[in-house]
Amino acid sequence: MKQKKLVELLKSLRVWELKSFEKYVASPFFNVNEHVSKLLQLLIRSHPEFKPEQTEENYLFKKLFGNSRFNHQQLRYVMTDLTILLEDFLAYNVYYEKSFYQKKFLLHGLREKKLDKYFTQHLFVANKTQKQSAHQDVKYYKRQLGYEELSYEFTLSGDNRSSDTNLQSLSDNLDIYYLVNKLKYCCEILNRQNVLQTEFKVPMMEYIVEYLEKNNLDNIPLIAIYFKILKSLSDDKNDKHYKQLKTLIAKHQKAIAVSELRDIYVFVQNYCIRKINKGHNEYLRELFNTYKVMLENEIILEQGFIEHSHFKNIVTLALRLDEIEWTEKFITKYSGKINKELRKNAVSYNLARVHYARKQYREALRVMRTVEFTDIYYHLDSKSLLLKIYYEMDDIEPLFSLITTMRVYLKRSKLISEYQRTIYINLINHVKTLARIKSGGHQKVDSINEAIKNKIEIADINWLRAKVAELT
Repeated sequence: MKQKKLVELLKSLRVWELKSFEKYVASPFFNVNEHVSKLLQLLIRSHPEFKPEQTEENYLFKKLFGNSRFNHQQLRYVMTDLTILLEDFLAYNVYYEKSFYQKKFLLHGLREKKLDKYFTQHLFVANKTQKQSAHQDVKYYKRQLGYEELSYEFTLSGDNRSSDTNLQSLSDNLDIYYLVNKLKYCCEILNRQNVLQTEFKVPMMEYIVEYLEKNNLDNIPLIAIYFKILKSLSDDKNDKHYKQLKTLIAKHQKAIAVSELRDIYVFVQNYCIRKINKGHNEYLRELFNTYKVMLENEIILEQGFIEHSHFKNIVTLALRLDEIEWTEKFITKYSGKINKELRKNAVSYNLARVHYARKQYREALRVMRTVEFTDIYYHLDSKSLLLKIYYEMDDIEPLFSLITTMRVYLKRSKLISEYQRTIYINLINHVKTLARIKSGGHQKVDSINEAIKNKIEIADINWLRAKVAELT
């Protein structure tokens, strides 16, 4: 078990991290056990594959202890020490990257050593840096509260008891930090209740709402925004909350950290999606405009990359709104920002959809044949698109062949959820019936029209309804 954990931790390291860890273990400040250093060198040679023969216990023991009789416990101790060092290294990396933690622990150390002069100097610099911060997020208020707590604890220690305390400021920042976090979590709870139909108990939410309605805290952007999200989630029949939310986001966008804006826009997107699902198709444009704002301000990008799911959703939405030229430009501009492993499939699939939207069916088919989709959802979507292409081209033989292949895949695959299985089986059943009617079969359109009229558990149901309407 210890060997498996150690190998999995080492596998997670990138090349440059592994080199840093090698230096970490070589430092006598962290490690003085030569067997630990030697074990790391043995494992580095097998990185990143870690073939079984190179990590097998008997092999490692012989390399470490020569011809000594195999002792599992002796090897286990070395592995445990290396695992602990690696876990400490991962924690150190987080500490090293987070200037707030470095400053906070330095201030703790200075206070414990009673170096008051240097404590106050560093605290002054920390507070000044905090005030100069251009962007606010939940972490901003966490840092602010942390500095206030350190300052308050300092005034209570030793000779500092007589000095003025920052008790009021500490109390105010505690309230702000609590309210921002609580509002955000309440929004997530309401969102999940709407999506998953799961009940959560949030007894404090009523008191918070009552407090914020009586006390205007609009001067704190995140409180104002999350409170408005909460109101829109609680009462999505009243569009005024959504409109006010958009105004607040536009007003404070430059003052909020990108990571926090990304979370905020998820709530905006989910609100639009719920409205669309309830038949308010005007929110298709709202959702599209939201994505455009996120693209223009690079809010949707994480470390310079766009999630392939976002990429596909944007294309889907744009084509549904008949924004074909915009979609082509979007694919060209952002294709290089998709993860390399998924890029070819994502770009090919979405380009094929553009060709399909232009009724360039043979070109769409050509593009689709250039890739093999490994991602399960891209695989299902690509087969669905092929289904529609064959239908539009009246290629009955390949259409029926694809239907048979899809049916087998849907029944055998253990990775597909029951919901996904149901909606795609319903789709291929109805497409098969439509194709027979289209090619002169005796089935009646009315029967299939009635079957899909109120049934929503069908993939691509809007396309299917349009094809029924054409035959009718």
